[in-house]
Amino acid sequence: MPTSTWSTMRKDILRPMGLLTSATTTSALSSGALTVVDTKLRDRFPVDDYFNNQWYVHITSGNDVGKIRRITAYTQSSGTLTYVGTAWTGGDSPSFELTPFDPTEVQNFYNEAREIVFPDICMVRDIETIVTGNRQHTYTLPNTIRKVDRVYLGNRRNADTADNLLINGDFEDWSSATSPDYWSVTGSGASVNQEEDTSDPENYAVLHGDNSARLVVPSSTVTTLIQTFDSTLDRYTAVATQGMECNVSAWVYCTVASRVSLTIDGQVQSETHGGTGWELLKGSQILTQTDTEAAVGISVTSGGAIAVFVDEIWMTLGQSEMIDVPYNELRNWDHVPPVAGASDGGVLRFQETLPSKHRIRIVGRDLLSPASAEDGTVEVDGDLLHPLYDKVRSMIAQRLAASNPNSQWTEMARQYEESYVRAVEGNLVKVKAPPVMVPRMVF
Repeated sequence: MPTSTWSTMRKDILRPMGLLTSATTTSALSSGALTVVDTKLRDRFPVDDYFNNQWYVHITSGNDVGKIRRITAYTQSSGTLTYVGTAWTGGDSPSFELTPFDPTEVQNFYNEAREIVFPDICMVRDIETIVTGNRQHTYTLPNTIRKVDRVYLGNRRNADTADNLLINGDFEDWSSATSPDYWSVTGSGASVNQEEDTSDPENYAVLHGDNSARLVVPSSTVTTLIQTFDSTLDRYTAVATQGMECNVSAWVYCTVASRVSLTIDGQVQSETHGGTGWELLKGSQILTQTDTEAAVGISVTSGGAIAVFVDEIWMTLGQSEMIDVPYNELRNWDHVPPVAGASDGGVLRFQETLPSKHRIRIVGRDLLSPASAEDGTVEVDGDLLHPLYDKVRSMIAQRLAASNPNSQWTEMARQYEESYVRAVEGNLVKVKAPPVMVPRMVF
Protein backbone atom coordinates (compact mmCIF):
# COMPACT_ATOMS: atom_id res chain seq x y z
CA MET A 1 0.00 0.00 0.00
CA PRO A 2 1.50 3.39 -0.99
CA THR A 3 2.20 5.72 1.93
CA SER A 4 3.43 9.23 2.69
CA THR A 5 5.18 10.40 5.85
CA TRP A 6 3.38 13.00 7.95
CA SER A 7 6.43 15.30 8.10
CA THR A 8 6.49 15.51 4.29
CA MET A 9 2.72 15.96 4.09
CA ARG A 10 2.74 18.82 6.59
CA LYS A 11 5.40 20.69 4.62
CA ASP A 12 3.62 20.13 1.31
CA ILE A 13 0.38 21.47 2.80
CA LEU A 14 1.90 24.66 4.22
CA ARG A 15 4.49 25.73 1.62
CA PRO A 16 2.03 26.80 -1.14
CA MET A 17 0.21 28.90 1.45
CA GLY A 18 3.38 30.75 2.45
CA LEU A 19 3.04 29.46 6.01
CA LEU A 20 6.28 27.55 6.38
CA THR A 21 9.85 28.75 6.67
CA SER A 22 12.59 26.13 6.88
CA ALA A 23 15.88 26.99 8.51
CA THR A 24 18.95 25.52 10.20
CA THR A 25 20.60 26.77 13.35
CA THR A 26 23.99 28.41 12.79
CA SER A 27 24.84 28.17 16.49
CA ALA A 28 24.40 25.07 18.61
CA LEU A 29 21.35 25.05 20.86
CA SER A 30 22.16 25.74 24.47
CA SER A 31 20.45 23.88 27.28
CA GLY A 32 20.40 27.07 29.31
CA ALA A 33 19.44 29.79 26.84
CA LEU A 34 15.86 30.15 25.47
CA THR A 35 17.05 31.07 21.98
CA VAL A 36 17.47 29.77 18.44
CA VAL A 37 19.95 31.44 16.07
CA ASP A 38 20.05 31.36 12.27
CA THR A 39 21.99 34.24 10.71
CA LYS A 40 20.28 33.66 7.35
CA LEU A 41 17.03 34.98 8.84
CA ARG A 42 18.54 38.49 8.90
CA ASP A 43 18.11 38.99 5.14
CA ARG A 44 14.81 37.14 4.81
CA PHE A 45 13.11 38.93 7.69
CA PRO A 46 14.78 42.36 8.12
CA VAL A 47 12.45 43.69 10.83
CA ASP A 48 12.84 43.29 14.57
CA ASP A 49 10.01 41.50 16.40
CA TYR A 50 8.57 40.13 13.12
CA PHE A 51 7.75 36.75 14.69
CA ASN A 52 6.71 37.95 18.13
CA ASN A 53 3.92 36.04 19.94
CA GLN A 54 2.19 34.59 16.86
CA TRP A 55 4.90 32.39 15.32
CA TYR A 56 6.23 29.06 16.52
CA VAL A 57 9.58 27.31 16.17
CA HIS A 58 9.39 23.56 15.50
CA ILE A 59 12.62 21.54 15.84
CA THR A 60 12.73 18.88 13.10
CA SER A 61 16.03 17.09 13.77
CA GLY A 62 18.58 16.39 16.48
CA ASN A 63 18.25 16.01 20.22
CA ASP A 64 15.13 18.19 20.49
CA VAL A 65 13.26 16.85 17.45
CA GLY A 66 9.51 17.39 17.64
CA LYS A 67 9.61 20.13 20.29
CA ILE A 68 7.54 23.26 19.64
CA ARG A 69 7.97 26.65 21.29
CA ARG A 70 6.20 30.02 20.86
CA ILE A 71 8.45 32.89 19.80
CA THR A 72 8.38 36.00 22.02
CA ALA A 73 11.17 38.10 20.47
CA TYR A 74 13.19 38.38 17.26
CA THR A 75 16.49 40.26 16.95
CA GLN A 76 17.14 40.94 13.28
CA SER A 77 20.77 41.94 13.58
CA SER A 78 21.80 38.49 14.83
CA GLY A 79 18.96 36.31 13.51
CA THR A 80 18.09 35.33 17.09
CA LEU A 81 14.69 33.98 18.07
CA THR A 82 13.70 33.98 21.74
CA TYR A 83 11.01 31.58 22.88
CA VAL A 84 8.95 30.88 25.98
CA GLY A 85 8.83 27.50 27.67
CA THR A 86 11.23 24.76 28.78
CA ALA A 87 14.75 25.14 27.49
CA TRP A 88 16.17 22.80 24.85
CA THR A 89 18.20 19.71 25.61
CA GLY A 90 20.69 21.31 23.26
CA GLY A 91 24.16 20.19 22.26
CA ASP A 92 23.63 20.20 18.47
CA SER A 93 22.64 22.43 15.54
CA PRO A 94 19.34 21.08 14.24
CA SER A 95 17.04 22.15 11.44
CA PHE A 96 13.76 23.83 12.36
CA GLU A 97 10.57 25.26 10.89
CA LEU A 98 8.73 28.51 11.53
CA THR A 99 4.94 28.70 11.25
CA PRO A 100 2.47 31.48 12.19
CA PHE A 101 0.52 29.07 14.41
CA ASP A 102 1.12 25.94 16.46
CA PRO A 103 2.13 23.12 14.01
CA THR A 104 -0.02 20.66 15.95
CA GLU A 105 -3.02 22.56 14.56
CA VAL A 106 -2.12 21.32 11.08
CA GLN A 107 -2.14 17.78 12.45
CA ASN A 108 -5.55 18.37 14.04
CA PHE A 109 -6.94 19.79 10.78
CA TYR A 110 -5.72 16.75 8.84
CA ASN A 111 -7.21 14.33 11.38
CA GLU A 112 -10.55 16.10 11.00
CA ALA A 113 -10.27 16.25 7.20
CA ARG A 114 -9.65 12.50 6.84
CA GLU A 115 -13.18 11.90 8.12
CA ILE A 116 -14.69 14.57 5.88
CA VAL A 117 -13.11 13.19 2.68
CA PHE A 118 -14.17 9.59 3.43
CA PRO A 119 -15.08 7.50 1.43
CA ASP A 120 -13.78 9.41 -1.60
CA ILE A 121 -10.24 9.46 -0.21
CA CYS A 122 -9.47 6.53 2.04
CA MET A 123 -7.58 3.28 2.33
CA VAL A 124 -8.87 0.03 0.82
CA ARG A 125 -9.24 -2.91 3.16
CA ASP A 126 -9.18 -6.60 2.22
CA ILE A 127 -10.19 -8.61 5.28
CA GLU A 128 -10.25 -12.40 5.60
CA THR A 129 -10.48 -12.88 9.36
CA ILE A 130 -14.18 -13.81 9.67
CA VAL A 131 -15.19 -17.48 9.55
CA THR A 132 -18.80 -18.57 9.14
CA GLY A 133 -20.65 -20.23 12.00
CA ASN A 134 -23.36 -22.86 12.07
CA ARG A 135 -26.85 -21.42 11.31
CA GLN A 136 -25.47 -17.87 11.71
CA HIS A 137 -26.88 -14.88 9.79
CA THR A 138 -25.02 -11.88 11.26
CA TYR A 139 -21.31 -11.19 11.71
CA THR A 140 -19.69 -8.33 13.61
CA LEU A 141 -17.03 -6.58 11.54
CA PRO A 142 -13.67 -5.38 12.88
CA ASN A 143 -13.29 -1.62 13.40
CA THR A 144 -10.76 -1.48 10.56
CA ILE A 145 -13.52 -1.28 7.95
CA ARG A 146 -16.23 1.38 7.68
CA LYS A 147 -17.75 0.79 4.26
CA VAL A 148 -18.29 -2.61 2.65
CA ASP A 149 -18.04 -2.79 -1.15
CA ARG A 150 -17.90 -6.52 -1.91
CA VAL A 151 -18.29 -9.77 -0.02
CA TYR A 152 -16.95 -13.20 -1.04
CA LEU A 153 -17.20 -16.68 0.40
CA GLY A 154 -13.90 -18.54 0.48
CA ASN A 155 -13.46 -22.19 -0.33
CA ARG A 156 -11.01 -24.13 1.81
CA ARG A 157 -8.38 -26.36 0.34
CA ASN A 158 -7.86 -29.71 2.05
CA ALA A 159 -4.35 -30.06 3.48
CA ASP A 160 -4.35 -33.79 2.69
CA THR A 161 -3.25 -33.47 -0.94
CA ALA A 162 -0.06 -34.07 -2.90
CA ASP A 163 0.51 -30.29 -3.18
CA ASN A 164 1.20 -30.10 0.56
CA LEU A 165 4.78 -31.03 1.53
CA LEU A 166 3.79 -31.58 5.18
CA ILE A 167 2.61 -34.98 6.38
CA ASN A 168 -0.57 -35.05 8.45
CA GLY A 169 -1.14 -31.34 7.89
CA ASP A 170 -4.84 -31.94 8.56
CA PHE A 171 -4.14 -33.61 11.94
CA GLU A 172 -6.22 -36.66 11.13
CA ASP A 173 -3.56 -39.18 12.17
CA TRP A 174 -2.74 -39.67 15.88
CA SER A 175 -0.47 -42.31 17.40
CA SER A 176 -2.22 -41.46 20.64
CA ALA A 177 -4.54 -38.73 21.84
CA THR A 178 -1.48 -36.66 22.84
CA SER A 179 0.74 -37.32 19.83
CA PRO A 180 -0.20 -36.19 16.28
CA ASP A 181 1.88 -38.16 13.78
CA TYR A 182 4.97 -36.29 12.47
CA TRP A 183 4.43 -33.31 14.83
CA SER A 184 6.27 -32.40 18.03
CA VAL A 185 5.58 -29.85 20.77
CA THR A 186 8.21 -27.84 22.69
CA GLY A 187 7.84 -25.75 25.82
CA SER A 188 8.00 -26.73 29.48
CA GLY A 189 4.62 -28.07 30.53
CA ALA A 190 3.05 -27.55 27.08
CA SER A 191 1.03 -30.33 25.49
CA VAL A 192 -0.90 -31.16 22.32
CA ASN A 193 -4.15 -33.10 22.42
CA GLN A 194 -6.50 -34.59 19.84
CA GLU A 195 -9.66 -32.53 19.39
CA GLU A 196 -12.42 -34.66 17.87
CA ASP A 197 -15.29 -33.43 15.75
CA THR A 198 -18.89 -33.79 16.91
CA SER A 199 -21.96 -33.19 14.84
CA ASP A 200 -24.51 -32.56 17.56
CA PRO A 201 -23.68 -30.07 18.82
CA GLU A 202 -21.15 -28.99 16.21
CA ASN A 203 -17.59 -28.77 17.53
CA TYR A 204 -16.40 -25.42 16.27
CA ALA A 205 -12.83 -26.22 17.37
CA VAL A 206 -12.44 -28.61 14.42
CA LEU A 207 -12.24 -26.73 11.15
CA HIS A 208 -12.32 -29.65 8.72
CA GLY A 209 -12.37 -33.42 8.88
CA ASP A 210 -12.59 -35.42 12.09
CA ASN A 211 -9.81 -33.86 14.15
CA SER A 212 -7.76 -30.80 14.96
CA ALA A 213 -4.82 -30.25 17.33
CA ARG A 214 -5.44 -28.54 20.70
CA LEU A 215 -2.23 -26.89 21.86
CA VAL A 216 -2.29 -26.23 25.62
CA VAL A 217 0.15 -23.45 26.55
CA PRO A 218 1.00 -22.89 30.24
CA SER A 219 1.74 -19.41 31.57
CA SER A 220 5.16 -17.83 30.95
CA THR A 221 6.15 -20.47 28.40
CA VAL A 222 7.23 -20.12 24.79
CA THR A 223 5.58 -23.02 22.95
CA THR A 224 5.89 -24.43 19.42
CA LEU A 225 4.14 -27.13 17.40
CA ILE A 226 6.64 -28.15 14.75
CA GLN A 227 7.15 -30.55 11.85
CA THR A 228 10.55 -30.78 10.18
CA PHE A 229 10.54 -31.19 6.43
CA ASP A 230 13.65 -33.18 5.42
CA SER A 231 14.49 -33.20 1.72
CA THR A 232 16.92 -36.09 2.21
CA LEU A 233 14.10 -38.50 2.98
CA ASP A 234 13.18 -40.86 0.18
CA ARG A 235 9.76 -39.34 -0.44
CA TYR A 236 11.29 -35.85 -0.89
CA THR A 237 14.62 -36.45 -2.66
CA ALA A 238 13.27 -34.80 -5.80
CA VAL A 239 12.30 -31.60 -3.93
CA ALA A 240 14.87 -28.78 -3.81
CA THR A 241 15.17 -26.76 -0.58
CA GLN A 242 18.50 -24.88 -0.79
CA GLY A 243 17.88 -21.17 -1.30
CA MET A 244 14.18 -21.75 -1.93
CA GLU A 245 11.28 -19.70 -0.67
CA CYS A 246 9.35 -21.67 1.95
CA ASN A 247 5.66 -20.74 2.22
CA VAL A 248 3.42 -21.86 5.05
CA SER A 249 -0.25 -21.29 5.86
CA ALA A 250 -2.25 -22.58 8.81
CA TRP A 251 -5.76 -22.28 10.15
CA VAL A 252 -5.59 -21.35 13.82
CA TYR A 253 -8.33 -20.76 16.39
CA CYS A 254 -7.49 -18.47 19.31
CA THR A 255 -9.29 -15.83 21.38
CA VAL A 256 -6.16 -13.97 22.51
CA ALA A 257 -4.57 -11.47 20.13
CA SER A 258 -0.88 -11.07 19.23
CA ARG A 259 0.37 -14.33 20.78
CA VAL A 260 0.30 -16.86 17.93
CA SER A 261 2.43 -16.77 14.76
CA LEU A 262 3.90 -19.11 12.19
CA THR A 263 7.52 -20.18 12.53
CA ILE A 264 9.64 -21.13 9.51
CA ASP A 265 13.23 -22.37 9.75
CA GLY A 266 13.59 -20.90 13.23
CA GLN A 267 12.20 -17.49 12.22
CA VAL A 268 8.95 -16.37 13.83
CA GLN A 269 6.80 -14.62 11.22
CA SER A 270 5.62 -11.04 11.76
CA GLU A 271 1.93 -11.77 11.12
CA THR A 272 0.16 -12.59 14.40
CA HIS A 273 -3.26 -14.00 15.17
CA GLY A 274 -5.87 -11.32 15.90
CA GLY A 275 -7.72 -13.30 18.56
CA THR A 276 -10.98 -13.41 16.58
CA GLY A 277 -11.44 -17.20 16.39
CA TRP A 278 -10.49 -19.08 13.24
CA GLU A 279 -7.95 -17.13 11.19
CA LEU A 280 -5.68 -18.10 8.31
CA LEU A 281 -2.05 -17.26 9.04
CA LYS A 282 0.43 -16.98 6.17
CA GLY A 283 4.21 -16.60 6.14
CA SER A 284 7.27 -16.96 3.90
CA GLN A 285 10.98 -17.39 4.54
CA ILE A 286 13.95 -17.77 2.19
CA LEU A 287 15.91 -20.87 3.18
CA THR A 288 19.70 -20.70 3.19
CA GLN A 289 21.85 -22.07 0.38
CA THR A 290 22.73 -25.10 2.51
CA ASP A 291 19.33 -25.89 4.03
CA THR A 292 18.09 -29.41 3.45
CA GLU A 293 15.53 -29.11 6.25
CA ALA A 294 12.82 -26.67 7.24
CA ALA A 295 11.15 -26.79 10.64
CA VAL A 296 7.72 -25.18 10.27
CA GLY A 297 4.64 -24.81 12.42
CA ILE A 298 3.07 -22.67 15.14
CA SER A 299 4.83 -20.47 17.69
CA VAL A 300 3.16 -19.05 20.83
CA THR A 301 4.87 -16.30 22.82
CA SER A 302 5.22 -16.25 26.60
CA GLY A 303 2.26 -14.86 28.53
CA GLY A 304 -0.86 -16.11 30.23
CA ALA A 305 -2.00 -19.71 29.86
CA ILE A 306 -4.06 -20.19 26.67
CA ALA A 307 -5.40 -22.94 24.41
CA VAL A 308 -4.81 -22.78 20.66
CA PHE A 309 -6.49 -25.00 18.05
CA VAL A 310 -4.65 -25.79 14.81
CA ASP A 311 -5.96 -27.40 11.63
CA GLU A 312 -5.05 -27.58 7.93
CA ILE A 313 -1.37 -26.57 7.79
CA TRP A 314 0.19 -26.22 4.36
CA MET A 315 3.76 -25.89 3.14
CA THR A 316 5.05 -25.28 -0.38
CA LEU A 317 8.48 -24.44 -1.78
CA GLY A 318 9.45 -22.09 -4.56
CA GLN A 319 6.39 -19.91 -5.03
CA SER A 320 5.51 -16.56 -3.58
CA GLU A 321 1.93 -17.35 -2.64
CA MET A 322 0.15 -20.31 -1.15
CA ILE A 323 -2.10 -22.39 -3.38
CA ASP A 324 -5.67 -21.20 -3.02
CA VAL A 325 -9.06 -21.86 -4.57
CA PRO A 326 -11.52 -19.41 -6.14
CA TYR A 327 -13.91 -17.27 -4.12
CA ASN A 328 -17.62 -17.06 -4.75
CA GLU A 329 -19.07 -13.54 -4.71
CA LEU A 330 -22.07 -13.02 -2.41
CA ARG A 331 -24.79 -10.46 -3.06
CA ASN A 332 -27.54 -11.20 -0.50
CA TRP A 333 -26.03 -9.12 2.32
CA ASP A 334 -26.57 -5.83 4.11
CA HIS A 335 -24.07 -3.76 6.05
CA VAL A 336 -25.35 -2.04 9.19
CA PRO A 337 -22.80 0.67 10.10
CA PRO A 338 -21.64 0.97 13.71
CA VAL A 339 -23.29 3.38 16.11
CA ALA A 340 -21.32 6.40 17.24
CA GLY A 341 -18.54 5.45 19.62
CA ALA A 342 -18.73 1.72 18.86
CA SER A 343 -15.52 -0.30 18.90
CA ASP A 344 -16.50 -2.43 15.90
CA GLY A 345 -17.23 -1.86 12.22
CA GLY A 346 -20.93 -2.62 12.40
CA VAL A 347 -22.70 -5.80 11.37
CA LEU A 348 -22.77 -7.77 8.11
CA ARG A 349 -26.16 -9.46 7.80
CA PHE A 350 -26.99 -12.23 5.31
CA GLN A 351 -30.48 -13.18 4.16
CA GLU A 352 -29.67 -16.87 4.49
CA THR A 353 -27.15 -19.00 6.35
CA LEU A 354 -23.78 -19.72 4.80
CA PRO A 355 -21.83 -23.00 4.85
CA SER A 356 -20.19 -23.44 8.25
CA LYS A 357 -16.46 -22.83 8.83
CA HIS A 358 -15.76 -21.00 5.61
CA ARG A 359 -13.79 -17.80 5.31
CA ILE A 360 -15.62 -14.56 4.47
CA ARG A 361 -13.58 -12.12 2.43
CA ILE A 362 -14.63 -8.47 2.70
CA VAL A 363 -13.32 -5.74 0.41
CA GLY A 364 -14.14 -2.29 1.66
CA ARG A 365 -12.80 1.02 2.90
CA ASP A 366 -11.53 2.66 6.06
CA LEU A 367 -10.36 6.10 7.17
CA LEU A 368 -6.78 7.06 6.47
CA SER A 369 -4.57 6.66 9.53
CA PRO A 370 -4.40 9.68 11.83
CA ALA A 371 -1.28 11.83 11.84
CA SER A 372 0.79 11.36 14.96
CA ALA A 373 4.57 11.15 14.95
CA GLU A 374 6.67 13.01 12.41
CA ASP A 375 7.85 9.75 10.84
CA GLY A 376 4.38 8.22 10.93
CA THR A 377 2.87 7.19 7.61
CA VAL A 378 -0.48 7.80 5.96
CA GLU A 379 -1.86 5.35 3.36
CA VAL A 380 -2.12 7.75 0.45
CA ASP A 381 0.10 9.20 -2.25
CA GLY A 382 0.04 10.45 -5.83
CA ASP A 383 -3.03 12.21 -7.19
CA LEU A 384 -5.07 11.52 -4.06
CA LEU A 385 -2.82 13.85 -2.07
CA HIS A 386 -3.82 16.99 -3.96
CA PRO A 387 -7.53 17.13 -3.05
CA LEU A 388 -6.71 15.99 0.48
CA TYR A 389 -4.20 18.81 0.80
CA ASP A 390 -6.71 21.32 -0.59
CA LYS A 391 -9.27 20.26 2.01
CA VAL A 392 -6.78 20.76 4.84
CA ARG A 393 -5.61 24.07 3.36
CA SER A 394 -9.19 25.35 3.18
CA MET A 395 -9.60 24.56 6.89
CA ILE A 396 -6.33 26.33 7.76
CA ALA A 397 -7.30 29.37 5.68
CA GLN A 398 -10.72 29.50 7.39
CA ARG A 399 -9.00 29.47 10.76
CA LEU A 400 -6.69 32.35 9.75
CA ALA A 401 -9.61 34.27 8.20
CA ALA A 402 -11.50 34.09 11.50
CA SER A 403 -8.86 36.28 13.15
CA ASN A 404 -8.29 38.41 10.03
CA PRO A 405 -11.76 38.86 8.44
CA ASN A 406 -10.65 41.31 5.76
CA SER A 407 -7.51 39.45 4.77
CA GLN A 408 -6.74 37.29 1.73
CA TRP A 409 -7.44 34.15 3.76
CA THR A 410 -11.19 34.28 3.18
CA GLU A 411 -10.70 34.11 -0.59
CA MET A 412 -7.99 31.45 -0.29
CA ALA A 413 -10.29 29.30 1.85
CA ARG A 414 -12.96 29.49 -0.86
CA GLN A 415 -10.50 28.64 -3.65
CA TYR A 416 -9.05 25.62 -1.86
CA GLU A 417 -12.51 24.30 -1.00
CA GLU A 418 -13.67 24.68 -4.60
CA SER A 419 -10.57 22.85 -5.84
CA TYR A 420 -11.30 19.95 -3.47
CA VAL A 421 -14.97 19.76 -4.51
CA ARG A 422 -14.11 19.80 -8.24
CA ALA A 423 -11.71 16.91 -7.82
CA VAL A 424 -14.17 14.77 -5.87
CA GLU A 425 -17.37 15.56 -7.75
CA GLY A 426 -15.59 15.19 -11.05
CA ASN A 427 -14.62 11.62 -10.11
CA LEU A 428 -11.02 12.52 -10.72
CA VAL A 429 -9.60 11.06 -7.55
CA LYS A 430 -12.18 8.87 -5.87
CA VAL A 431 -10.87 5.68 -4.37
CA LYS A 432 -12.65 2.66 -5.76
CA ALA A 433 -12.47 -0.75 -4.17
CA PRO A 434 -10.47 -2.95 -6.56
CA PRO A 435 -12.35 -5.83 -8.15
CA VAL A 436 -11.52 -9.31 -6.94
CA MET A 437 -11.16 -11.60 -9.91
CA VAL A 438 -13.13 -14.77 -9.41
CA PRO A 439 -11.82 -17.42 -11.83
CA ARG A 440 -14.36 -19.46 -13.74
CA MET A 441 -14.19 -23.12 -12.93
CA VAL A 442 -12.97 -25.26 -15.82
CA PHE A 443 -14.16 -28.83 -15.91
